[in-house]
Amino acid sequence: MPEVIIRATARREIKGHAIYLEQHAGAEVADRFLAGVRESFEDLARMPRMGVPCGFRRPSARHLRRWPVKGFENWLIFYQAKENGIEVVHLMHGARDIEALLDG
Repeated sequence: MPEVIIRATARREIKGHAIYLEQHAGAEVADRFLAGVRESFEDLARMPRMGVPCGFRRPSARHLRRWPVKGFENWLIFYQAKENGIEVVHLMHGARDIEALLDG
């Protein structure tokens, strides 16, 4: 079974996005978001190289790949492919200045 490791930072980001969606779009949307996150993680764990390499310069972010959350394409998963799955590093809204946040 492929493994999904979720860093604490990513867990906080996921929770924050779900709370935001619940407050602004309702509980059903937040639940669909969380289901899309889980499904995307499972898909990526099975096929970790399907995400697009980010090509960041910072050594700690150099090997990150990105993939949209299923059903919520404006939210992007940033992860590293591992031997037996993935490690989720961040989950951010695509409208943010991601390059400044991750490559600065």
